[in-house]
Amino acid sequence: MRIDSHAHGALGWKPEPASLPAYVAECRRRGIEKIVLIQAEKELFEAFDRCPDFVIPVAQVNIDAVAPDEISRLVERGALGIKFIGPMHSYGDDRYFPLYERINRLGATVVFHTGYLMVGLFDGACRFGRKESLIDITHMRPASIDRVVRGFPDLKILMAHFGNPWWEETWKMISTHRNVYADLSGGTAYRRSLLMWSEMFAPDGSLDAASAGKLCFGSDTSYFIEGEFGFERYIQFYGKLYDRARMPPDLRETIDSGNCLRLFMPPAKKAP
Repeated sequence: MRIDSHAHGALGWKPEPASLPAYVAECRRRGIEKIVLIQAEKELFEAFDRCPDFVIPVAQVNIDAVAPDEISRLVERGALGIKFIGPMHSYGDDRYFPLYERINRLGATVVFHTGYLMVGLFDGACRFGRKESLIDITHMRPASIDRVVRGFPDLKILMAHFGNPWWEETWKMISTHRNVYADLSGGTAYRRSLLMWSEMFAPDGSLDAASAGKLCFGSDTSYFIEGEFGFERYIQFYGKLYDRARMPPDLRETIDSGNCLRLFMPPAKKAP
């Protein structure tokens, strides 16, 4: 089984209910059993309601505007994780700690966008409609997660995009902290040399199963686009990495689905 830990919905595309079973079946035939759908609330829960056996819901919010009670409401509605992106301060800044404390208490997972963010995506008027906001990608360096973990050692964390371009920092975070995982999703990691990745997870040909075992399969591609299956290039990329690093079948399964299932298990009900 393979779960895509980083998926988005196609903007503006709403398939007819009758076409959804066929689309999901085709995704599964091509190798994706479920997706962790990262989306704003309305679209997220519409997709989850229509495909509950395919969609694992993660709500994307504005870290600089959301309140802890709003986090509670989203988790109570069914979100199994909260996605943060484009902060105006370092992820490790104290002002965000009440959000992490609430997510931790609720047993949900934090998905952090780490590293580079494409020009124009959240800049100026594009960033949640705030004209005064400009992105500083150093606020999303993998090293900023270290302070978060020291404050909340039980908080479940998935670092998206392996901290591009701060690859080594991400490796250090996942290899050091027991509840920190990372994916190789996005448009850069799969373009890098397999030699670089194999040396990171199997230096000098010796497999480092502990650090490799903190990876999650992820693509950052858009789903629910009729006839498009962009995740396939990532299946090929991960497969080449598995072969190059000589990862055994059980480790491949851990990366393909096991870690995702561990991160996004429905949390036990707790008081807000």
